[in-house]
Amino acid sequence: MKHNILYSFRRCPYAIRARWALLNTNHVVELREVELKNKPIELIHISKKATVPVLTTSINKVIDESLEIMIWSIKKSNMHELFGDNNDKSKEIFSLIETNDKVFKYHLDRFKYASRFKIEESKSHRAAAIKILISLNNRLQEFSNEGKSLFLVDAKESLADWSIWPFVRQFRIADIKMFDQNHEIKYLRRWLNYFFKHEKYPIVMKKYEPWSKQNEPIFFG
Repeated sequence: MKHNILYSFRRCPYAIRARWALLNTNHVVELREVELKNKPIELIHISKKATVPVLTTSINKVIDESLEIMIWSIKKSNMHELFGDNNDKSKEIFSLIETNDKVFKYHLDRFKYASRFKIEESKSHRAAAIKILISLNNRLQEFSNEGKSLFLVDAKESLADWSIWPFVRQFRIADIKMFDQNHEIKYLRRWLNYFFKHEKYPIVMKKYEPWSKQNEPIFFG
């Protein structure tokens, strides 16, 4: 194999952030859109988890965690500033990502997909998720009051922003009216709109037919 291959699913926030990182670090991959109810045997063979995203590099290294794909792409492109200017900022970045991945996503799933869990608890999960969003909003508000850019750590675009925005997007989709009318997160909405209006957003969110080895390869990036 002479090129990188990414198994992906358009709407999955983990896959979105992997595609976002690969695109913004100038990596070209063969994109293989996965139909989750009919996963290709090639994906199952290379990853026991068989969940998207999975990256197979040109040297046959398999990376099956979205955050690890992002870190790999950033390091390969020497864009180390996305990890923060110093160790403290780096810890802050990864702490925010950990809260997103382990806490916010937990509540998000139980709010957005309430019918799969306990419907009667959906409101409490929504409230817990909003509490986290408000904390992010407050960080952004501080930077705005200082006339700085609206990014989550040190007012500079970082791995934290790239990692978290697809999940905030998913939360918004669950109740767009509630999200757009919530004044407690108005700075967070402006932050999210930065990604929605980004010239690369349509590229990352483009629809593709499920991959088949009979089809011509699709290159992304």
